[in-house]
Amino acid sequence: MSLESTLNTSNAALREGVPAQQTYDYLVRGRMAGRGPAPKQNAVRRNKQPTEELTGKAVEAPPLFKRAKYSTATHRWWDTWADSPQAEAFLPTDWERLQMLAPMVEEYWQGDLKLLAEIRLNEERLGATVRDRQSLRMKLDKIKDEAEADALPEGVIDMDLYRELGGDS
Repeated sequence: MSLESTLNTSNAALREGVPAQQTYDYLVRGRMAGRGPAPKQNAVRRNKQPTEELTGKAVEAPPLFKRAKYSTATHRWWDTWADSPQAEAFLPTDWERLQMLAPMVEEYWQGDLKLLAEIRLNEERLGATVRDRQSLRMKLDKIKDEAEADALPEGVIDMDLYRELGGDS
């Protein structure tokens, strides 16, 4: 940097209210004001937690114990968990937690609203919401059905089918 451009930059900084020492440190010494040493160029995070990669593949969930005694709402709740992408990461202890939670969910649907806090807390531990999955470091690949994955977007013509039907001859 030439002396003239340094002075111009320094004068402009002073006009904007930047302290002279800070401007001098930045322009001449090549550093900015701050506390402590500058971070290393290739710093390595040592506290990085492993992530759970979820593919969204269907898993064989255990049946809901004594399913007949539960309402349709509780059946729907259980089936939602059984079909959820995070179910592929569940261990037998996680399924047991859901089995123990089912009676509370049933009572909640019968009108006992104070149980919602306990249900929410247990579901949080299993990754119920986006935020819960982020804190558990669950990473979900958005997998579509094979038919959807192979399907062309709307408005796009399948050229092989077009040729088979005699087009572009």
